[in-house]
Order: sequence, then C-alpha cells, then structure tokens
Amino acid sequence: MEKLKESFNRQNLRYTLLKRDEQLAIFGISGTFNYNILHYEVVMVRIRDDQYGHRESVPSDEEFGKTKPDRHFQKIVEALTYFDEWTARLMQGVGEKDEKVVTHQQIEKPSLLY
Repeated sequence: MEKLKESFNRQNLRYTLLKRDEQLAIFGISGTFNYNILHYEVVMVRIRDDQYGHRESVPSDEEFGKTKPDRHFQKIVEALTYFDEWTARLMQGVGEKDEKVVTHQQIEKPSLLY
C-alpha cells in the first residue's frame, strides 16, 4: 500500500507532513508564494482503493471534519497536544478490544515463539 507523501500541493497550498502514527497525521500548511507554515491540520489517515490504487490519503475538503479527530490549528503546540490526546484515546480503544479477546487460559498456554 502506498503511504502518505511527505509533502504535496493541493488547492494552491503546500502540505508538509510533520508527524504521524498509524491513524493520525499532522500537516503544516503553507501558502503558494511563501513556504512559512500558516496553520496546521491534524487529520485521520484514510485508506482508499480506487482507480489510483490502494493507498493512504488525507481527507478532501468535503470530508475534513466529518471524523472527530480532523481539526485545524493556528499553533503547533496546540496541534501536537491534540494529536497526542487523540493517539492516546485511539490506543486505549485498541487496548480495551485486545483485553476482551485475550483470555486467562490463552495467556497461560506456552507459545512456540518464545
């Protein structure tokens, strides 16, 4: 699967990937004639499978904000704090699901991997 690009242009703006994990990404957005970052976007990474192949993508303008984590910030500190909070929330959900799947009997069984 093709991963998100480090940088790309869209709507005459330059998007630069600053930080990401498996589910979220922070982009710095700069203008057409100036590469200074004007604002930041925290987005949930989308998976697409269309005529361009199986790939990661960012939300379109119409999709932005329809999932809870998508958000716009003026300051990098706020974007990083929000990113970390949502990463913790999403990981907590994964941990809770894992706990429901793994039983005490499964943990006690010896593994061939060890």
